[in-house]
Amino acid sequence: MTSRRWIALGLTLLLAVALPTAAFAKDLERTRVALVNSGEEPAASGKAEFRQRKASRASFKVEAEDLTPANYDLTVGGTVRGVLDVQVLPDGRVEGELEFDSKIEPGHLPLDFDPHGQLVTVERAGVVYLQVVFPAAPVPASAAATKSGKKGRR
Repeated sequence: MTSRRWIALGLTLLLAVALPTAAFAKDLERTRVALVNSGEEPAASGKAEFRQRKASRASFKVEAEDLTPANYDLTVGGTVRGVLDVQVLPDGRVEGELEFDSKIEPGHLPLDFDPHGQLVTVERAGVVYLQVVFPAAPVPASAAATKSGKKGRR
């Protein structure tokens, strides 16, 4: 093998190791939990995710699927934080999503609250469809990847 091929092989191996680690290292914390179905709509499901991207940048996202299409209140700690618009998508899936971010961006609501340790609910007219107590202790991104066995991939 020529020295050029050895260099190319070495660079390829270095990139194969470094890129997943770099992608993984961009989040200081990433906590994702499934919402618990209350039984009102048995097929419904959802998840909530908090990401601490940098010391000064965080986001919180809640998704719901297979609820009756309508507007649902998203509450965090008993306070309505936004309206989750569950719709039938062109491909037939039924879902809604709300995103909050510490950086103001189009399509995102301001993240001016901390979901950690708080009850998160998706409800309509006082009926809770999905809920979870979001973990109080943040899960560092490195620990979450180690536990899942998918270090570097999400």
